[in-house]
Amino acid sequence: MKDNTMKKSLAENDINVSKNKENNKNSFMESIKNIENEETKLLKLQKQYRKGEIKEEEMTEEQINSLIALYDKQIANLKKSNQMRKQKLLEYRKNYKQIT
Repeated sequence: MKDNTMKKSLAENDINVSKNKENNKNSFMESIKNIENEETKLLKLQKQYRKGEIKEEEMTEEQINSLIALYDKQIANLKKSNQMRKQKLLEYRKNYKQIT
């Protein structure tokens, strides 16, 4: 009798662990979707601002700060990308000089 109760308890525990893992997975997926939605909305706002469809005066302070952060992030990514390209060009130039 104790054996059956223990097996039942272990089985219920396994089910609970599985449910918790599934809930955690779902929560994580939902948070990713929310981040993607926020970023998509911000990129859309940036596009509208660039086109002149929306003016700075029409935006909230939070939107303005978010756009500033987005521009800073994009600038940093461009600088990093340009630096990598410069390094590749210098490497190609160095290799070309060695060949000739």
